Amino acid sequence: MKFLSREQRILGVLFFTLLIDMIGVGMLIPIIPSLFTDSTSPSFLLDGFSVSEQFMVAGLITAVFSFMQFLTAPILGELSDMFGRKKLLTLGVAMLALSQFLFAIGIATASIALLLLSRVLGGIAGANFSIAQAVIADVTPPEKRAQNFGLIGAAFGVGFILGPLLGGVLAGTTGNPAAPFIFAGVLGVLNVISISLFLTETNHTRITKGRISLLKAGKNIIAAYNDRDVRPVYLVSLLVMLGFGFYTSFSAIFLTEQFGFSETAVGTYFAAVGVWIIIAQIFLVRSLSAHFSSRTLLLFAMPILAVCIILYPVMPSVWMFYVVMPFMAGAFGLISTAIPALVSQGADNDKQGASLGINGSLQALAQGIAPLAAGLIAGSLGLTSAFVFGTVLIMAAFAVTFSFSK
Repeated sequence: MKFLSREQRILGVLFFTLLIDMIGVGMLIPIIPSLFTDSTSPSFLLDGFSVSEQFMVAGLITAVFSFMQFLTAPILGELSDMFGRKKLLTLGVAMLALSQFLFAIGIATASIALLLLSRVLGGIAGANFSIAQAVIADVTPPEKRAQNFGLIGAAFGVGFILGPLLGGVLAGTTGNPAAPFIFAGVLGVLNVISISLFLTETNHTRITKGRISLLKAGKNIIAAYNDRDVRPVYLVSLLVMLGFGFYTSFSAIFLTEQFGFSETAVGTYFAAVGVWIIIAQIFLVRSLSAHFSSRTLLLFAMPILAVCIILYPVMPSVWMFYVVMPFMAGAFGLISTAIPALVSQGADNDKQGASLGINGSLQALAQGIAPLAAGLIAGSLGLTSAFVFGTVLIMAAFAVTFSFSK
């Protein structure tokens, strides 16, 4: 460790922190169909609910997590500007661990109310990604931020490998859908210990005045609109995450209903997606971001992502999903790196946490709206309609990106 620079040590700890978070979040993906939409599953909790109501509950379980991120990401970002990154990050991962244990209890007791409470707490805790972005901005010079923001994408990718895979395997082998969340809670406890022991504070330019408002998330929508320099990037972020949210919300349900995927099969599929995201971050994002502007990367990646999503519901066999997968993962890797880099470049140095918190808030809002909207649309128009709407939104984001200058 003594041969590593301060930046490298902090980024290493941060990667581990984000990885554990994403493993816990990813474990839910293969479990959603068996709990809420697959009436043949022994774990099914919604007997007596119509298909449309099942889609709505599945969407709500996903959406409430993101809605809470929307409300709390800007608050946590500003609190970290005032009180430091480490304290807020430690509190967040501790709360996320608690939420995982509560979700396991909710499954065991068949309590939809407790499942929703768990997701509320998890969403509040999950908003700490805005703090992680601020840490990267603290220790990274502007010209390297696009590359190092790829760390978050890499952690997302590895978490997307291990989370769904472990969730599917643990649920499938134990026959207990609560098992993955008990495991995730234990990992969360280890995460708290890791941050406490190894992460050093990175915010040395504290903001000492100002008042935190619980309505900050709503005000951030206005602030994003009023910030003429960063406003187009905020709009792109909102649209592309809304479109991608339509895909992610119901892809596991689609695979289960159309191709009979089990929990383990769904987990394995999303683990493969994660493998390709990692490959994209290592070999694609870091190399391309060194030679092309973030705007150029967005213009390249968004049409590819849109095509992948629109093809998703019409592919006739499973193997074709794996052909499209690397293109989708690569495009998403570029987008998830380029957007926060553009936001960071447009923000003042003493407002990195707040600006990235605004962006995180907008993305969380999109991810909260998408599952509810997709649930309504899928319930009335069929599952494939969610993918069509997602494609249209991503192409709208492309049009906005094309319209603003470098």
